[in-house]
Amino acid sequence: MKTYYDIAVIGGGVAGVAAAVQAARCGMKTVLVERTALVGGLATGGLINVFLPLCDGNGHQVTFGIAEEMLRKSIVYGPGEIPPNWKKERNGMERKRFIAVFSPASFVLALDEMLDEAGVDVWLDSLVCDVRIENEMAARLEIENESGRIELSAKRFIDASGSAVLARRLGQNVVTDDNYFSSWTLEFKSGAPYMNYGPIYGNGVPTGIFSDDDLRSAGTSLAELREAKRHGITGKQVSEYLRVTRRCLRSYYAYAYDSGKSDRNSLYPLKLPIMPQYRKICAIQAAETMRDGQANRHVPDSVGLVADWRRAGSVWEVPFRSLYSASGPENLLFAGRCMGAVGDAWEVMRVIPAAAVTGQAAGMAAALALRDRLPLRELSVERLGDELKRRGIPRHLEELGLTEPCRKER
Repeated sequence: MKTYYDIAVIGGGVAGVAAAVQAARCGMKTVLVERTALVGGLATGGLINVFLPLCDGNGHQVTFGIAEEMLRKSIVYGPGEIPPNWKKERNGMERKRFIAVFSPASFVLALDEMLDEAGVDVWLDSLVCDVRIENEMAARLEIENESGRIELSAKRFIDASGSAVLARRLGQNVVTDDNYFSSWTLEFKSGAPYMNYGPIYGNGVPTGIFSDDDLRSAGTSLAELREAKRHGITGKQVSEYLRVTRRCLRSYYAYAYDSGKSDRNSLYPLKLPIMPQYRKICAIQAAETMRDGQANRHVPDSVGLVADWRRAGSVWEVPFRSLYSASGPENLLFAGRCMGAVGDAWEVMRVIPAAAVTGQAAGMAAALALRDRLPLRELSVERLGDELKRRGIPRHLEELGLTEPCRKER
């Protein structure tokens, strides 16, 4: 079975949905391939249910477009509230900024709706097995699902898999980093749903949720969990990651019951993640890799702005060149966590708003390059910028009056 598309997007996380929706809105016949039964990636199947800030913490919105659309839609079919006074904050804490905490299941419904309205052809429960090259260009995907092996042909491809699956299938070099054994679990506690963040966050910082006794009961300690990190990714590591995090959770519940602190009717898991909650897996070696110390700097080929969710006043311009590899097929773009970023820049770019920004830019660039019959690397950044500007998306700090001198004056 063979099916033909203008643009194929691999990975149905936030970046992939943004890319597919934008490409389809540009009139392209677009397919989205997702290996699980849900779109949304870590935000939904991974239960990471915080749409991090679209503002700089000083009252200035910096991220717009599909990212804002998604944030507002994330609370349409369930609870959640945007802090009403975020514009008045100065050096604002994360949860007081332009942010939303949402129900993961509600967000799935909202993303499904966006894909339906855009007319994207969605293939769920479908695993990418290989990519075929013709005339030095990506030409066909080989996927597998309940129908067996299927070929999807496209003229442009966007890898939003989070693990740079197409780059790795093509034998390209990728960048890897450490991942901690972090686990978010939706549980029932004190008569209501509650998000259990586990002992440590994805960056190794303690959450304060588990006591020393809790961790000892699980046969571990905070220090051991912070040291028990894995670099890169293999099939066995994924299985280990999932089993270790669930084993820790199992021991936590057993301890709570045995100690009399709770019982199985007052404390129990409601929903476990259906995917490993890796934050950083594989990133491409991009034509321009984002690196530490580039916040609040002008980037000539920027495609959008992303705020640092950890600290106020830090905003990054995102280079278009970070969305394609230094080598490889010229009809292949990357978006989300597998785009070109390392170190602290990767920490900034791996979260939901950045995924939406890079996804929308990749979807727009793929559509424009196809329309203009250009290799992606030859697409004029001015042309791409004009299309983004027409949709109300600023690319540079100075467009918002947020150059460094303006920051000091304010």
